[in-house]
Amino acid sequence: MLNKLIKISKNSSFKGSYSGSEDIELLGNFDGSLLAKNLFIKKTGVFNGAVSAENIFVEGEINADIETETLHLKATGIVDGDVFYRNIIIDSGGILKSQMVQNMSKMDNLVKLNKKLK
Repeated sequence: MLNKLIKISKNSSFKGSYSGSEDIELLGNFDGSLLAKNLFIKKTGVFNGAVSAENIFVEGEINADIETETLHLKATGIVDGDVFYRNIIIDSGGILKSQMVQNMSKMDNLVKLNKKLK
């Protein structure tokens, strides 16, 4: 079953918070916080703020703290912000500018290890 798609078009912008189970396709600008199923940032898309989504595909630009199962940074994509992920794919040409990139699976294992040590 296909998930419902919400599209923010090229010459549009959104400011604020959005939380839902839909997929978001961003061709314009989004400033704020977002919780969604999947986020597709197209080449013309710019996201600023904080985002949590199951899968994030970046062809445009994202300046945000990210929490995701899978981050796919395409060749034209730019990610700037703290990234917490389980899987990460960076295509040749993709730019990752981040102070913190953390695999959540490893964090879970570290928590389990810390509990065992106590």
